[in-house]
Amino acid sequence: MSSKQNGVHAVEISRSGAMETRGSVISGQNVVYSVDVRKGACCCGQVTQKEILKGVDCIFKPGMNAILGPTGSGKSSLLDVLAGRKDPSGLKGEILFDGVPPPDNFKCMVGYVVQDDVVMGTLTVRENFEFSASLRLPSKLSRRERNERVDTVIQELGLGHCADTKVGNEFIRGVSGGERKRTNIGMELIISPPVLFLDEPTTGLDANTANSVMMLLKRLAIKGRTIIFSIHQPRYSIYRLFDGLMMLSMGEVVYHGPTKEALPFFKSIGYTIQENNNPPDFFLDVISGDFHVDVETLDPEKTTTESCTTSNEDNIHDSLVQSYQNSNVCQQIQMEVKAIFDEYHRKVSQNEVVRLPPIQYNTSFFTQLVICSGRTIKNILRNPQTSVMQLFVILIFAAIVGAIYWQIDDDCESGIQNRVGAFFFIVMNQVFGNLSAVELFIKERAIFMHENVSGFYRVSAYFFSKIFCDVIPMRLFPVVIFSVVTYYMIGFEAGADKLFIYMLGLFSVAMAASGLAFFFSALVKIFAIANLCIALCYVFMMVFSGLLINIASIAEWLRWIKWISIFRYGLNALSINELKDKQFYNGTDVNGTQQLCRESGNAYLEAQGIEYTTDFDLWQNIMALLVFATFFLVLTFIRLLTMNKLR
Repeated sequence: MSSKQNGVHAVEISRSGAMETRGSVISGQNVVYSVDVRKGACCCGQVTQKEILKGVDCIFKPGMNAILGPTGSGKSSLLDVLAGRKDPSGLKGEILFDGVPPPDNFKCMVGYVVQDDVVMGTLTVRENFEFSASLRLPSKLSRRERNERVDTVIQELGLGHCADTKVGNEFIRGVSGGERKRTNIGMELIISPPVLFLDEPTTGLDANTANSVMMLLKRLAIKGRTIIFSIHQPRYSIYRLFDGLMMLSMGEVVYHGPTKEALPFFKSIGYTIQENNNPPDFFLDVISGDFHVDVETLDPEKTTTESCTTSNEDNIHDSLVQSYQNSNVCQQIQMEVKAIFDEYHRKVSQNEVVRLPPIQYNTSFFTQLVICSGRTIKNILRNPQTSVMQLFVILIFAAIVGAIYWQIDDDCESGIQNRVGAFFFIVMNQVFGNLSAVELFIKERAIFMHENVSGFYRVSAYFFSKIFCDVIPMRLFPVVIFSVVTYYMIGFEAGADKLFIYMLGLFSVAMAASGLAFFFSALVKIFAIANLCIALCYVFMMVFSGLLINIASIAEWLRWIKWISIFRYGLNALSINELKDKQFYNGTDVNGTQQLCRESGNAYLEAQGIEYTTDFDLWQNIMALLVFATFFLVLTFIRLLTMNKLR
């Protein structure tokens, strides 16, 4: 059976469920990539452009294609440019995919394995693959066909023994490092991409595990896949697996051609590898200007410190670039690249080029929402520290608060003070207790950015899955438990309507605090900075709550801050609900009749400037909290939508 993935690349599905796809050819001509660099620490410093890639001509065919170079040479930038993951504003030159320009959203049809892990640790290997298959394979495929594809990838990657094991995170022991890396690769192989890109696939792996991962990629390349990867300093057993090799130095090519011709090329320009030396180490030493000749072959009488190193180290880069450009290897590459681009330009002039259609999502918004929601729920249930532990902690804290304010009385001296103190303490707990919402996005930032840019789902599907399955439930259930326990232990005004308003008020406070925290988690990358910013906002809101200082006594030019205080709206709602028309007593007279206090609940509300006379006065505070929450959730969505997900 055959299908068409994203309407672009033909894919054959065999009876065994295996997807076969021919490898594609990616070629580039005079590729230049620049970034803006600001001089000086001041944000007003002069902006200059720094060239990361400088006129690169390249061609990558089916097989193992390695991009080698020292740190800062531009190998990861070139990989991102080829994969369509760089900001096009800084890109010049032309890149062709099988002789035609890549389609819009080309990055969504190729596989890209980032250096860091981007799989959900609470899911099993199989569940991660099923997530990718459900979102990225054509929707017309049946569930059975998708499951067959998942089973095929598991078998292809040798993950059968751990397919039903959780990948693992900081709380869950999971698969090994090599199995985790293969899981990352499998997430991309699900769609059987025409090209598979990998950024430093051996980083963080021991020598044996790195070798097994590269052997896996070699087996995939033998089957006809085009595999392009950056790598820093591989050992010889990995180096010998390469079919093609490109070496970069300061953004320019110093060698690009068959791997087996690399050593002869360097020998031809005066650099001979020493016996038993590792070729990649030798190449990097030469490129970095640190190549040392074999001292044992030198005449001791003629040997000096300077003669043990290559001459003209300052010009070694220019020398290598010039030597490559004058070589037969470079001429051969340029001839192949020129032939591809000449044919392309001929077709353009004759209007024969058919632009590939833009890559579209394979699934609808509703399907993406359901699948993302399912993963979110699994992640919560399998993270005891965020689900079971949170409910347990809130129950213990509710019991402590209830014990402190146990069956509060209606005494003149302490009745109002204790109630208002309890309200402030409870609101403060709801606000600062939701600082944990800052983790909603920071922990999943890398996963979200990779999956969104790879075409897994729309931003809206991810956002609403977090709102409906994480933000709201993880605030609602703890608030219900906390409200029921504290309300009856403290002994607030009896009545189901009073309890409901109390519960709704606390939920609104929790949602408003969570909305602000969620916004900062999307705005700031570093957890500590986000935490500090949110805490500062909470502290200012607390000062303008109306309890620590009377709002009427604050200078008018500062008084406006009360309108953005979560504490103020929360305290007002709880105070009106409990204190409106509430009477307090000062013991009994000789006849046993309770004596009313001069200060009533209404008198306190008036003294604090809290409007309470109509039902609207109560509900406007709750509505203000919900509007506050909605406002920051909308800002969060806009931030996720406009976030630069390209590297």
